[in-house]
Amino acid sequence: MSAPDGPSADKRKLSDLGRRLDDFERRAEATGTLPPKKRAEPNSALGSAFKLSTEFVAALAVGGGMGWVLDSWLDTKPALFLAFLALGVGAGFWGVFRAARRMQAEDAEKAKTAPALPAGDEDED
Repeated sequence: MSAPDGPSADKRKLSDLGRRLDDFERRAEATGTLPPKKRAEPNSALGSAFKLSTEFVAALAVGGGMGWVLDSWLDTKPALFLAFLALGVGAGFWGVFRAARRMQAEDAEKAKTAPALPAGDEDED
């Protein structure tokens, strides 16, 4: 096997490989040997709650862990633990806020593209 002629040869080979893979996918989908790609399904309420709670707990664990390690290393118990735990709480709230805002923006985008219901199909209780 010979050595490549440099970065341009690598780029050329990668683009050729990408083109060949795209051609293969098109042929496979046309013949039915490869199922069509599915779009990602929306998040469930339980999945969203799990994502937000994990975001918060992870920030608390990192902040508390860093404070605990620094306290034991510098012998300043419990000052740094409490300080870093407070920073972890703040980071957790900020992370949950950002994730919730991102999920809300995704839902708003999906609502724009969703088909509208006919006027007579609304439930009235």
